[in-house]
Amino acid sequence: MAEAQGDIGDAELLDRLRWLERASRPLEPGTRRRRRLRDAVIASSERFLRQVDTLKGFEDSAGQGAGLLEHPVGERGRSLDEVIELLEREVVRPGAGTATGRHLAYIPGGGIYHSALGDYLAAVTNKYSGVFFTGPGPVRMENLMVRWVADLVGYPTGAAGSIASGGSLATLTALVSAREAHGLRAADFATSVVYLTRQAHYCVEKALHIAGMAEAQVRWIPMDERYRMRPDALAAAVAEDRSAGLRP
Repeated sequence: MAEAQGDIGDAELLDRLRWLERASRPLEPGTRRRRRLRDAVIASSERFLRQVDTLKGFEDSAGQGAGLLEHPVGERGRSLDEVIELLEREVVRPGAGTATGRHLAYIPGGGIYHSALGDYLAAVTNKYSGVFFTGPGPVRMENLMVRWVADLVGYPTGAAGSIASGGSLATLTALVSAREAHGLRAADFATSVVYLTRQAHYCVEKALHIAGMAEAQVRWIPMDERYRMRPDALAAAVAEDRSAGLRP
């Protein structure tokens, strides 16, 4: 052991481990401290929910969260009340009110209370859902949810998928899946063509870059009066690109 740790002997190493154990104990609070932490968090959420119907869709505060810069991350903690007040003033209040009825963005926010409680339980139990062996229950839950959504959309029984953290990661997954399904390699990217409309979310172009397809050519297809891609314009663009030796 002494040889493996250089100049650190067994006794010194054990003392170091005991010190680290004591230092990490605040991360494992007991029942009383958990109750105090939980009560403060629930009280903050209730203050928010009681006024959510009257909040603005966008709060253009003067500081724009700059008050956080006066409290940099450090080794010394702050009081719970101070942290909660800072969170409500500098994080929750400024910017878009994504949980309000006045938030009319391209992609609406959720803010569903039942989902928040589910997130809490998932975070506390910390089950790993990436592999069936380590988390058979979470994996089955995900498969059940995917199947339910597939049925709502009308996909066939053989359809499958996975739940992503958001639209950006889902778009990246879809684009990489399409790239692999068509057997595209780096040498093909410069002659490959992607067809979008001006209403396409910016995450599509971002996904092209992350997937290594920044060289792919992008065609902007006209839309109809309901902002849908016009099939006739798409067919014409595809035919033109194919005749030019490109790969739609």
